Amino acid sequence: MNPITIFIVVVAFAAYLIFQGIKNFQLHNLNESLRKRDSETVERIADMGMTRRLLGEYVCDLYKLRVFYVTKEEDKFEKLLKHMLKAEKYRPDDRESFLETYFHTFLIKGNRKYADWILEAIRKTGNQKFIRYSEESYAVMLDKRSDLIDKMEEDINSKLYYGFALGVVLFMVAKQYSYLGDDRNALEYMRSAKACFHPKAVYMPVVDRYLEEAEA
Repeated sequence: MNPITIFIVVVAFAAYLIFQGIKNFQLHNLNESLRKRDSETVERIADMGMTRRLLGEYVCDLYKLRVFYVTKEEDKFEKLLKHMLKAEKYRPDDRESFLETYFHTFLIKGNRKYADWILEAIRKTGNQKFIRYSEESYAVMLDKRSDLIDKMEEDINSKLYYGFALGVVLFMVAKQYSYLGDDRNALEYMRSAKACFHPKAVYMPVVDRYLEEAEA
């Protein structure tokens, strides 16, 4: 390898290390400020041009949304949530992950207002499977419906869903059996739901609490 090539490789590697160092430094500052519920600092860092170039618009907006939520700054939270629901600059995968996570967060909390906003955005994605299980989840969690068991079990058996979505459908079937007083089937489906969720999924605390109480 000639000296010029070596020099280029060394410079490129050094530039990469500097980039990663600055990126990790900004992430550390955002995480620390979020942990301290310091919304002013999170907002300032997230709105810096350099931070947005390093981390991306979606990540920066998400940090701001989280801190406004935990600090109960309702006006700022709602303004940013509406902006994120309409934003077209995010990658499709990021957008769907955001809609999915926050929709189910608000279903669990029984917050119909925000769930309605997000469900409207989900319907605009055109993803029929995403729309279908979101609407059914809304019906079970907020309208307390228990007449969707056969339909949702058919979707489970046809392998229409997998991963988080399958876990949600199993959870919703469990909830319906629970409404009907069928504790045996509710417990069986809740165990199946847990097997589909990532340990940090929004439903895990609910599932674990249900299983602990049922198996006590």
